[in-house]
Amino acid sequence: RHCRCRLSTLSLQETPSKSCDESHSSLVEIDEVSKTFGAKKALDRVSFSVPAGQLCGLLGPNGAGKTTLFRLLMGILKSTQGRLMIDGRDAFKDRVEVKRLVGFLPDEPVFYAYLSGREILELSAAMHGLEVRATMGRLEPLVARLNLLSDLSGYAEEYSRGMKKKLGLLLALIHQPRLLILDEPTNGLDVESTRLFYDLMLEESLRGTTVLFSTHLMDQVARLCTHAVIIHQGRLVTQGSLEDLHTMFEGTESLEDIFLKLTTRPAQS
Repeated sequence: RHCRCRLSTLSLQETPSKSCDESHSSLVEIDEVSKTFGAKKALDRVSFSVPAGQLCGLLGPNGAGKTTLFRLLMGILKSTQGRLMIDGRDAFKDRVEVKRLVGFLPDEPVFYAYLSGREILELSAAMHGLEVRATMGRLEPLVARLNLLSDLSGYAEEYSRGMKKKLGLLLALIHQPRLLILDEPTNGLDVESTRLFYDLMLEESLRGTTVLFSTHLMDQVARLCTHAVIIHQGRLVTQGSLEDLHTMFEGTESLEDIFLKLTTRPAQS
């Protein structure tokens, strides 16, 4: 199911290239993508691909460009240069169609004022063209697993941060997307809810859903993923399988140690 990628570890001044075996279909293709905000370069010639069905961790320190990259993939922002493709569709030009394929959980979900959690789910189902009653019935077991059944009648903007994350995950999953993009999905969650999010991400991956999630917590990636992409100061540092990462850094015990070795050196122009 997973694409076996050869590891590509790069000097921060080199232009990265995609490294996945071309015999595997890539659902996400990011090619030479840069994004600037005035004089600030948030992303600089980033290229990598995510094969269909892969559970891939996007790693980087705070400010590395992870959230910017996700906003580009969701068509919220337009790249300064380069292409972002999802299932052969341009993430910006075809953003309406892309949103039918993708479920997105931002780090800080924001909801309509004065709508209950149930009303927000029903509205989202209707906007996706789904039969509302059937969709809510399908979601009910997941709502129960997330311990939100008794809270759906309350205003969503009054939810705790963890409850908002859970509602955001339900919204990301409501239309059974082919791709899940999750930005720091366990921020604000307690230990029990974090474990549940882990389980749900693994279950979705086993069903064939492609999962791309960002985090700065190495244990999440080591536990969940077979592959990782690491960016630092807006540039791709490495991509490949966790197995290859450990092979390359033989003698380094943890993914966290590997990450620190790759991201503590300054970027070069």
